[in-house]
Amino acid sequence: MNAAVARLCAVRLEVGKLWPGLIAGLAIALLAKPLSHLLHAPAPLLAVVLGMGLGALGLGAKLAAGLDIWAKPGLRLGVALMGAQITWGEFALLGGPAILASGAVVLGGLTVGAGVGMALGLPLAEALIAAAACSICGASAALAASQAAPASAANQRTTALVIIGVNLLSTVAMLAYPPIAQALGFTAHQAGVFFGLSIHDVAQVAGAGSSVSPDAASAAALAKLARIVWLGPAVVLIGVLLSRTRDGCGKACFKGPPAFVLGFAALAALRGFGLLPEALVTILATTSSFLLLAGVGAISAKLGPAALLQVKPKLAAALGLSTLAVAGLAYGLTLAFF
Repeated sequence: MNAAVARLCAVRLEVGKLWPGLIAGLAIALLAKPLSHLLHAPAPLLAVVLGMGLGALGLGAKLAAGLDIWAKPGLRLGVALMGAQITWGEFALLGGPAILASGAVVLGGLTVGAGVGMALGLPLAEALIAAAACSICGASAALAASQAAPASAANQRTTALVIIGVNLLSTVAMLAYPPIAQALGFTAHQAGVFFGLSIHDVAQVAGAGSSVSPDAASAAALAKLARIVWLGPAVVLIGVLLSRTRDGCGKACFKGPPAFVLGFAALAALRGFGLLPEALVTILATTSSFLLLAGVGAISAKLGPAALLQVKPKLAAALGLSTLAVAGLAYGLTLAFF
């Protein structure tokens, strides 16, 4: 009897440790969206700022148990639910060229980004997290890649810093790429494809496209969707690469795609076959966005603003050079296919 009571008390104690962090992550996710509309800033970036604020107050360690729920299983579930947003019908509007061009950008961006990062002195895992963010879909790709990488404080810190970096670079690209596209003589459709293939985050892609024309905005959204489709295969590739370098283990260490990647693929297939009601798709998309914001906020709260002082110049250089490489690939592919 005494043993049972002791176990019950231990369980209650553990649950009690979870609640403060769970509430903190919930608050970050709930605040980030309305603040993004109010301040006209990307929600993931604001989630990082809010999380860093909690860390600055010295609450990261006290909230760690609950924050880990958002930063690990919650984050993986959020990435998996992104699969429900893949619409095959819209993707088909760009046809085969979009599949080839977006795949080339993702694979080329990962290869060049990882190579540049390692040449600058970054570990492979950190180089791949940065490369994924630049070559696929910004913050969401960084978060997904981080879940395929070994769990470590260094990788979590890199993920938070990459999210800040790609949001800043995406904002610069949103402002700079439209006049560049005009100077290059792109049609509105070509300009939209170029934006979708080169700019990291969805919000800035939409902003750049809408600043040119409705046709450019539509083409930008579709080209960006084509890149997001490659998120699942890219994360599997990252998992394979990292498993081969861990402890010199080789191929046998890779046990297949992570569960969240399989979930992503399953939901994408269900959506593609029309088996998900639109009302459910909306719920899944909202839940995914919420979990991603809570996850990045939780990671940032555990790190605190001191992490910003640990930004490696080589990480900033890797992000900048990867961004230029992706833009170069996007320019060539836009001319070749569109």
